[in-house]
Amino acid sequence: MLRNEVEKITGLGRKAIEYYERKGLISPKRDENGYRIYSDSDLSTLKEISILRDLGLNIDQMSKILS
Repeated sequence: MLRNEVEKITGLGRKAIEYYERKGLISPKRDENGYRIYSDSDLSTLKEISILRDLGLNIDQMSKILS
């Protein structure tokens, strides 16, 4: 699944999704063109992150819950 689809489903923006990738919470693969391909697992994690963010948790708290 490409990032624009993930953005629509999760309500998270591009920068937020890339931030969570940099923090190691998701690990999308890259296709031959360099586009990120998000797995069902990445999508599920991002949905959880969206909920946790709405609850006011910070990145460290989210990381502990998700691991």
